[in-house]
Amino acid sequence: MGAFFDFLLNRKHSISIPAANDSRRSARTIRTELPAQKEIQREIKKHFQRRWVGDENDFRRSLGSLVGIAQGLVCDGKLSDQEIHYLNDWLANNDAISFRWPGDVICSSVKSVLADGVITEAERTALADTLQKLIGGSLQTLAAATHVTELAYDDLDLIRYPASKFCLTGDFVFGNRSRCEGEIKKRGGTPCKAVTKTLRYLLVGSLGSPEWKHGSFGTKVEKAIAYKQNGCPILIVDEQCWTRSLSA
Repeated sequence: MGAFFDFLLNRKHSISIPAANDSRRSARTIRTELPAQKEIQREIKKHFQRRWVGDENDFRRSLGSLVGIAQGLVCDGKLSDQEIHYLNDWLANNDAISFRWPGDVICSSVKSVLADGVITEAERTALADTLQKLIGGSLQTLAAATHVTELAYDDLDLIRYPASKFCLTGDFVFGNRSRCEGEIKKRGGTPCKAVTKTLRYLLVGSLGSPEWKHGSFGTKVEKAIAYKQNGCPILIVDEQCWTRSLSA
């Protein structure tokens, strides 16, 4: 990073930073410096944009690898101590994924299991269940259909429609998008096209998207989770939970 800023400051239009009490600067000097300052700001912005794209690509590759590892670990219905330690080591060597969902859920679960140095059968079963949710079900089921991972869902007993905003993502067994939105409107809810901070419910269709099992989670779900982590009261609801509310 230091080399990057050295490069900027030694460009053709370099600027000098005067002392705070330097009153001898002319208007012409200031006009000359402003374009150089703007150029530096543009270069800094482009630099961080490139870094963000690179980090996002790395995250998606790591997430795809994590899903593949989870599939391999639970394919035989057993989760050994050696496999749990392997997963812990992999997460440690790919720590960037541990700070974003769903990697943070898996990392937290593994650390909890290993915290006291003893892996109980209850802990083993719970971790296996978490990994199973990450890949969306058994390998046979995963191969036959596309499922949205269960880790994101909120467990709700009641969905309140009046004055609430709803956004839909994925494909629904219940029907097409128009039919689903019609049921929401009928009950006083407001369908929305995008995920915003004022959204109350993100409804996720049971069929999800084929990309989910390759580490590319839906952008609406990712955005909703990011808002939730920043304190927004958004609830992510699966189709089965939503359809139950229609007959309530």
